[in-house]
Amino acid sequence: MYEAYGSIAARGRNAAVLHYTKNNQLLDNADEMILVDAGATFENYASDITRTWPVGPTFSPLCRDIYEIVLDMQKQVIQACGPNKQWEDMHNLANRVAAQGLLKLGILRGPIEAILDNFVVGYFMPHGIGHLIGIDTHDVGGYPTGTERVNKPGLRYLRARREMLPNMVFTVEPGLYFVDDMLNDAKSLPEVAQYIDFDKVAEYRCVGGVRIEDNIVITESGYDNLTACPKEVDELESIRAVAYKQ
Repeated sequence: MYEAYGSIAARGRNAAVLHYTKNNQLLDNADEMILVDAGATFENYASDITRTWPVGPTFSPLCRDIYEIVLDMQKQVIQACGPNKQWEDMHNLANRVAAQGLLKLGILRGPIEAILDNFVVGYFMPHGIGHLIGIDTHDVGGYPTGTERVNKPGLRYLRARREMLPNMVFTVEPGLYFVDDMLNDAKSLPEVAQYIDFDKVAEYRCVGGVRIEDNIVITESGYDNLTACPKEVDELESIRAVAYKQ
């Protein structure tokens, strides 16, 4: 067994960097979170798992708000996975759940269909919902011959646009991030900026980013989740409460 890829351990604002590599910050602010993206290779097959949890014994209110949206995104996408479904549809479902959650927080505003049509969520989730995984962490086969990329925010970074078939293994890794450069780009585009409350964005900027990632195998009748790491809010807070006292 060995490391499948270079691990990511990003605290606070550093979690807004998708492939953060310094991994050297002290965990000295209980109001922040730490995002750990790590996986092992066993008998030549890779895993790719991400969890985000509070540095302190509980999530701060702002962190919890964003975490719960991402958890809802992941749960709904995993539940929707199955044979003969399109991976791109899973990404679009994640975008819809994210938009609903961000609207409730007041970070987004306006009609949800207009938000989705203008790819606004792509400025908060600048990556695809996941990828094939196997002998390589980012395994081949995501784009069958003749399949083109879609050059739209979020969608352009999809690592797969294909039908899910039995025995294929995918990561499901929704995330929401407050990336200054991307949000500045959004602010410069009137067709996007009209749907974002940038005062609310500034309030949540301290969260940095949240990602939750499981590995699932497509079966004949649905899916099997291979990842057993805790991710529910009460589970994580229970673990952190014990650890924080030591």
